[in-house]
Amino acid sequence: MRLNPRITATIFLALLTLGAIFVVSRSPYTYATQDRDAINIGVSRTHLTGTDDLGRDRTVRIAAALLLGLLGAAAAALLASVLAVGAGLISAFAAYWLSNTILFLSDAALTLPWLLLLMIVRAALPLNLAPLHSATLTFLLLGLIGWPIFVRSNHARAAALRNAGWLLHARANGLRPAQLLSHLVPHLRPLVITQFIVYVPVALVAEANLGAMGLGIAEPLPSWGSMLNSLQSAALTTNSRWIYLPVALLVLTLLLLESLFSEAHA
Repeated sequence: MRLNPRITATIFLALLTLGAIFVVSRSPYTYATQDRDAINIGVSRTHLTGTDDLGRDRTVRIAAALLLGLLGAAAAALLASVLAVGAGLISAFAAYWLSNTILFLSDAALTLPWLLLLMIVRAALPLNLAPLHSATLTFLLLGLIGWPIFVRSNHARAAALRNAGWLLHARANGLRPAQLLSHLVPHLRPLVITQFIVYVPVALVAEANLGAMGLGIAEPLPSWGSMLNSLQSAALTTNSRWIYLPVALLVLTLLLLESLFSEAHA
């Protein structure tokens, strides 16, 4: 029996997440624990994939980076989707001038080099933020710059529903905007789910790029960006090939998310 690609991808993502949770919760080390007697070593009984240049267990840090990346990217995608739905609904039902203003601003935002803009904004903020604050800020910025991508599609869908018979009947019966919204949202749900799935890998790659340039999540909190940044050290690559595990894991995660998107889009 042939498995559905979406189900297969979901199962593998769930197994990766559960495995990362198991490693983080059951390991005798935390992502910040330093073993000064085992700095930059390869595979050993106590450190299955070796340690970094501070003696921190690479397995735990990779697992924690996976969980943080998926959770943060999902939060950023959710924020971008909610803002896009709100802007799309307002532009579809608001006055002509307000609708055009929202659409113009979203289109103008799409012309900007968003990664460069994100780098400028992040570099302008304090670089000595607490690790948790830097993670929150990074994914918050990713969510705030992502909504213009989806405004047009949400506007088109909401505008198509604007003159639907059931909606005109509901408005004629005096339903308030909040009540109308509760009936509109289910019609937008498939579009929102697709937007969410599309933006999760975008946020993952953006965080990895920022972290690789030293503008992402602050140490000692692990992230895919900091994992990739460690590849710049030639000394590490000669001691253990396990340093490439974050790259392989990131590529695998992106492929699984792409499978989810392809199936949802189909």
